Order: sequence, then C-alpha cells, then structure tokens
Amino acid sequence: MSYNRINKLIQMQEIVQLYCREKKDGLTFAYVYKTFIWPQYYISRSTLYAYLRTPINKQLKEEEEKLKNCK
Repeated sequence: MSYNRINKLIQMQEIVQLYCREKKDGLTFAYVYKTFIWPQYYISRSTLYAYLRTPINKQLKEEEEKLKNCK
C-alpha cells in the first residue's frame, strides 16, 4: 500500500492511544516513551509531543470527506 495522509493519521492515533493507556497509571512521560513507545514505533520524543498536540480525529474526518468528494 502506498503512503497517504490517512495511513499516517491512523498510525498517529494508535501511538496517542498507547500513550494515554499507559500514562493513566501515573507514570512519567519519559518512562512511558522509553518503555512502550520507542521500542515499538522508533519515534523521537519531539515527534511524540507533536502527535499529542495534533487534532487527529478532526484531520481524519477531513481527509475522509476529501476522499468521498473525489469519488
């Protein structure tokens, strides 16, 4: 499958969900990043911060609407 924006947003959503699931145990950001995020996805901390502040659900809806309008 070729790269497209929707696939990237879905990956971002998975990473944010993983972070939120592990963070609610009261663990630090650094511990969650080093233990759960980095071994699986190999992204930097700054990338994770960017993912956390991105309105992923809104952007996914916009991209899906664009696809519907094109067809």
